[in-house]
Amino acid sequence: MKRGCLKLVGVGTVALVWLASTASAQITPGVERTTARARAMIDGGDGASARTLLDSLVGAVPVGTLDLAEALYWRAVLAERVGEAERDWKRLVIDVPLSPRAPDALVRLGELDMLRGHPADARVYFTRLLRDFPSGTYRAKGLLWLTRSYFEERNMTGGCSALDSLRGVDVPDGELRLQLDELQRRCTGGALTSPVSPAPAASKSAEKTVEQTVEKPADKSAVGRGRYSVQLAAYDTRAEAADAVKRFAKRAIDARIDGEQKPFRVRTGYYVTRADATNALNALKKLGFDGFVAERAP
Repeated sequence: MKRGCLKLVGVGTVALVWLASTASAQITPGVERTTARARAMIDGGDGASARTLLDSLVGAVPVGTLDLAEALYWRAVLAERVGEAERDWKRLVIDVPLSPRAPDALVRLGELDMLRGHPADARVYFTRLLRDFPSGTYRAKGLLWLTRSYFEERNMTGGCSALDSLRGVDVPDGELRLQLDELQRRCTGGALTSPVSPAPAASKSAEKTVEQTVEKPADKSAVGRGRYSVQLAAYDTRAEAADAVKRFAKRAIDARIDGEQKPFRVRTGYYVTRADATNALNALKKLGFDGFVAERAP
């Protein structure tokens, strides 16, 4: 089995059974309250307590339920180490494969392989996303990421062919539209014979703002006094973190390694206020990256 691939036997045959058993199921209020509390702890700078709370929640909810999917989802989102997040994303798509959180988990797993420089492995997840969740926003996300995976291999034909499949798909304004604009420009004169409807003029202006925010996340004078940063990843070895910094640099993101012992945190920017850091995180999301606001390591 290729690295990054999940072997799921009989997903199609169990789909109707799983849907029937969960058709009337909902996330219980207790789980919603607990995950909200964990997010508030993270916002307040108490990440350790938040993760302990989520560990307890994952251990308490029944296997194969929407509650488990919700608990795994938030534990992965708020994980400090990449390996811990990846473990929960994989468990989610195996144990609760058709939950509302599964599409996001597939995207995150693909993103991780893209960040590692393994676009072929990432395509396994993006292809499955298109297969299991073929409509709406997830189709747009899957095709955009599929396009990026081919471009990473300098396969313009494959990438533009995947992007061409977006004709007729309603791509909403915002993050996905900005990504589409960027990829369409790379396919100009290539495989796109009938472009997706053009974005509003405001989107191009927004893209310029995004690029400026990402390329220059904070003034140099903020170093030493900016309390907040955007954490993009964390690794158990400095070598892995250094590789990630190099890959972010190729995408015009000024990342660095925080800390002298594991986990080695890959972060960008120095921000005096959490609001400024949140704005930078939102700008990164518009370019297809993810992370969370964190306080700087001492």
